[in-house]
Amino acid sequence: MSHEHHEIICPNCGYHAVENYCARCGQETHLHKETFWGLVVHFLGHYFHYDSKFWKTMKALWFSPGKLTIAYWNKQRMRYIAPVSLYIFISAVYFLVSFEFSTGDIEVNNHKTKTGMHFTNDESNGVFTIGEDTSVISGLDSSTKDLVKNAIKNNREQANKSKGLVGWLNSRSKKIKERHGNAAEFVRERANHDWPKLFFFMIPVMALFLKILYARRKDLFFVDHAIFALHFHSFWFSLFLFKFINISQRSHSIIMLILSITAMIYMIRALRKVYSSSQARAIFYMLFMAFGYVLSLGTLVLLDLFFIFCTA
Repeated sequence: MSHEHHEIICPNCGYHAVENYCARCGQETHLHKETFWGLVVHFLGHYFHYDSKFWKTMKALWFSPGKLTIAYWNKQRMRYIAPVSLYIFISAVYFLVSFEFSTGDIEVNNHKTKTGMHFTNDESNGVFTIGEDTSVISGLDSSTKDLVKNAIKNNREQANKSKGLVGWLNSRSKKIKERHGNAAEFVRERANHDWPKLFFFMIPVMALFLKILYARRKDLFFVDHAIFALHFHSFWFSLFLFKFINISQRSHSIIMLILSITAMIYMIRALRKVYSSSQARAIFYMLFMAFGYVLSLGTLVLLDLFFIFCTA
């Protein structure tokens, strides 16, 4: 009996396939004209598949520190969302919410600036001081207004003539104000837009710390530590979304303290599970990375502000 073999060419990549799926790209080789209900079925299937994977990933991220990293190291990568995709999604949500709240703060601060200034004349030395009060400059008489304006102008000129970093900052602030209006608002807006980039850069920084701390683990490469850093940052961003709860300032401080302690405990548990560290070592490594992380992030923030002032 002779068997007739038909050559199957993948319509997607042109690879010579054998059966119903292409071995190179994974697409089906026997495709028919799609119907409307077929589109609906495929959409629902992909949606619920992703939805199920998303909640399964979030459950592991939140309640099983280190589980996602171990699964990725063990090449179990179809069960959960990829580390980079998870980080991008959660961090995007975090910064979108953060930008929304920071915009509201700017509006409130501008209102205070416009209506919360008062000027007092110290006759002993003939200068004006600026403070906060409910009175406004528009309520002053014309002669006092002129004195206030001259005092402010003289103070600015003296500041611009001063040497060192303060003088340079004053000079750059004046130029930023001339170009963009409100210098403080401009710098704050630029800095807020740079935050996602700074935190993304902190992922390899944390991976470097882990590589140094676990230098004896020859079976682990830099990228393995980067996977751990991605998962921890994803947890951190999802956890600190709670800081945007609209509550009193005192309660907000308490919540921030609770969130910080939770993040540290999570890190300790993750280090113990992923790297098989002892309790004491995990605590020490957590403190070391926390110190190094804050120092590195603070340095990046200062460099970013310097770059903003130089290029504005």
